[in-house]
Amino acid sequence: MDKVIELAKELKQNIDELPEMKEYLRLKDLLEKDEELVHMRHEIARLKAENKIEERDNLLKIYNAHPLVNNFYLAKEEITSILKTIQNIIQ
Repeated sequence: MDKVIELAKELKQNIDELPEMKEYLRLKDLLEKDEELVHMRHEIARLKAENKIEERDNLLKIYNAHPLVNNFYLAKEEITSILKTIQNIIQ
């Protein structure tokens, strides 16, 4: 069992070193800290809570069109694909 744990830790370390993972984590951090985007997320949540669906949808379109958001989702898709490939190999 120790060998399995050792291999799992090595795999995690190798995944963490992938340029795609580094880019994904960098963009995630930027996305979480960007004041404009944080404000938009709060506004989207407020509009949803107030059942202002059309206004929420309009703001959501603006949010999703932001280059940082676009790049984050592309990086997320890329790393998800890599992780699914690894999962398929392990299975």
